[in-house]
Amino acid sequence: MAPKGGGLGGRAPIPKPKPKPKPKKEHQVVSSYNNALKKGQKTNSHKVTHATKFKNNISTSGKSYSSADLFRNNKLEIRR
Repeated sequence: MAPKGGGLGGRAPIPKPKPKPKPKKEHQVVSSYNNALKKGQKTNSHKVTHATKFKNNISTSGKSYSSADLFRNNKLEIRR
């Protein structure tokens, strides 16, 4: 005797179409960073530092795909 109710009658279910992958946010960040780098502009994640008697440089460690400026005497000296 066959089971009662809700059966598919021996057919396999139709698979749902897979959604299209969305562009990754990281790809957009890298693209934005590369554009800023080519143009010599600030990135979206930018830090400004002013040189003092005790601080003369920019940290080489920081957030990925970011930029930083070092100003000395109100003049841009270094952009990383």
